[in-house]
Amino acid sequence: MQPGVPQRTVHNFTMNSTDSKLYPGIAREANTFGTADPATPAKLVVTTSHPAPYTRRVAVYVPKQYVPGAAAPFIVGADGPDKLLFTALDNLIAQKKVPVMIAISIGNGGGDAQGSQRGLEYDTLSGRYAEFVETEILPLVEKQCNVRLTKDPDGRDSEGQS
Repeated sequence: MQPGVPQRTVHNFTMNSTDSKLYPGIAREANTFGTADPATPAKLVVTTSHPAPYTRRVAVYVPKQYVPGAAAPFIVGADGPDKLLFTALDNLIAQKKVPVMIAISIGNGGGDAQGSQRGLEYDTLSGRYAEFVETEILPLVEKQCNVRLTKDPDGRDSEGQS
């Protein structure tokens, strides 16, 4: 952090899978894996998954320069919370290298690979995760953090670490 850079506020909250219409939760039994589908060997068949609730952490970065009520651009990150992103934004916003923006860092639903909640979220080729962010995460962020997020596609971004 550079000296004199305004510090942000970070709001942290937890989401319960039971409150989600799109991701109510699955888990794969411990020490089990999928097997190759005989018809499509590149596809794994997982028979050891079952419904399972989970909690998800969400961290929302609000820079000191944010004007309450203004529609702000924002960035959404997965596998959060990403505190390094928040520090980078503090500095970049202060240097006027990026606009004043909100950052939403979403934790995954747990597990990894096929048959897990995280695998379902990140490895499924569909728009379901984007729909989850749009319809469940963003309204919750606006309500819980008292911010307004832009609807302008040019003011929205997403990032990941993979």
